[in-house]
Amino acid sequence: MSPYAFFWGCQIQSRFPFMEKSTRLLMDQLKIDYRDIDGFTCCPEKSLVKNHDAELWRLSAARNVAVAEAKGLDITMSCTGCFSTLKSVHSELTTYPKNRAQVNKKLKSVGLEFKGNRGVKHLIGILLDEVGPGKIKEKIVRPLKRMKIAVHGGCHLVRPSKSLRFDDPLFPAKYDQLIELLGAEAVKYDTKMLCCGGYLDRVDQHETGLTLVREKLNELKEKGVDAMTVVCPECFKAYDNNQFLLQRKTGEKYNIPVITLQELMCLAFGLEPKDLGLDEHRINTSLFLEKLNGGSR
Repeated sequence: MSPYAFFWGCQIQSRFPFMEKSTRLLMDQLKIDYRDIDGFTCCPEKSLVKNHDAELWRLSAARNVAVAEAKGLDITMSCTGCFSTLKSVHSELTTYPKNRAQVNKKLKSVGLEFKGNRGVKHLIGILLDEVGPGKIKEKIVRPLKRMKIAVHGGCHLVRPSKSLRFDDPLFPAKYDQLIELLGAEAVKYDTKMLCCGGYLDRVDQHETGLTLVREKLNELKEKGVDAMTVVCPECFKAYDNNQFLLQRKTGEKYNIPVITLQELMCLAFGLEPKDLGLDEHRINTSLFLEKLNGGSR
């Protein structure tokens, strides 16, 4: 397997160090060769930067890809927002030579060039397509049997579909496949594709974002899920932190732990919760862990 430049994005290392730790532990467990390289900036995200200045957004994303290309590396990440931005720009610039020439004219001033000769891949794709289900199953020592888990991949994991070409944009299945490989049930639910609302906080629409969180949590509570899983830090913030705020503000009790894909895989591989930082989540994970270890919820 070729080495990758890991693109951490703005939030994981600064806000959720436990997410960084579980990601590193997972890649070490599966012997995924990854590198931390200097020079990356914000991807940049779409809701503010692209809407304010689409040319700057495109140039910044192309520069990040060019930084990895200069090292001869593909880029991978777990943040779906970063994936959508970098892969979208990569697709555009490899499709339209005129746009690539315009970007490279500016990148030349900082000694970089976007060539489009390296890939942009999400961690989920690497796990399924390059590591493979067989190797993942070989590592499982604590299968997630009897666990009902709701998958929330997030909007930017599959959209814009014409650029990402990652999974079915209406009925994605790759993330669910990984959860079922671990022995859990990937619960089917109607609001699976509902946005987490995380970006609404950036445009002073916090209450609207909470409404979206509440709608999904209400359904998952009815379904009796043991946890929901996310892979994106923005989605984690929405469902872990905003769920906590909802419970404190309104008295609504959901108590649905939000556990990242990386954490679930590490648990299945036998790593201990204390080594993953699960106690740093806002929503308590103890009932989930009790059931995982043979107790009842």
